[in-house]
Amino acid sequence: MNDVIVWFQEKPLILSIVCSISGYLIGSLSFARIIYHIVTRGGKIEPFAEPVPHSDEVFESDLVSATVVSKKLGARFGCLTSVCDMLKVLLPSLAVKIIFPDEPYYLLPALFGVIGHIYPVYYKFIGGRGESSIIGILLLINWFGLLLVNAASLLLGFITGSVLVVRWGGYVLMIFWLWYYFHDIRYAGFMILINIFFWLSMRKDLARFYELKKKKGLEFTEEDVSEFIMMGKSLGRTLDRFSLYALVKKMKKRKSQTKDK
Repeated sequence: MNDVIVWFQEKPLILSIVCSISGYLIGSLSFARIIYHIVTRGGKIEPFAEPVPHSDEVFESDLVSATVVSKKLGARFGCLTSVCDMLKVLLPSLAVKIIFPDEPYYLLPALFGVIGHIYPVYYKFIGGRGESSIIGILLLINWFGLLLVNAASLLLGFITGSVLVVRWGGYVLMIFWLWYYFHDIRYAGFMILINIFFWLSMRKDLARFYELKKKKGLEFTEEDVSEFIMMGKSLGRTLDRFSLYALVKKMKKRKSQTKDK
């Protein structure tokens, strides 16, 4: 076994290729499909389709992930799916980190595991958005940083009054944190690529959201958005009432009403 490890260490290109391909193939396993198939005894998971609040519109997506499982089978199976999606990227990356500790080769199965989750080769490249897998690998890379950037994104969410900033802002902030913490451009580059693939996977959903808000003129409260993306009503309701953006908006409204009088 030691001879094999030494052989790979002497051939970093081959090691990098093996880590990347194996990470991608393992990451391509769709636990959303697997768990849904087991629980429903052979059922095929249907595309995501949910009514849009306060309208006759339907939000449709090719998303196949823990979110869809939660919507269709309940939170228990959704959580199980999410944990499995974390572990399928975390465990192979951990193994590489333990076996080859001198260089961060483990970033390769981590990156390609997330890519596999988003674009799985076994399912015509239709997968999830990678959130559970990203969280899983960030717990391995720097769990403290994950907590820190999520706290920062929560603060930014209260400044901007946006649930989406709370939910996803940490991924962007993690680029800067990893660069600062490791002083290694490879970690920052890894997180940049993670962001690129994540936002690419989100482009259709974000475009549809933009269309509903701008072109169709629908108004969504943060409570609506928070409930729709399964973060609960409480966070969105709090942002609607107490975020800096909401407070400034209320002040402007009061000034406008005072002037009209």
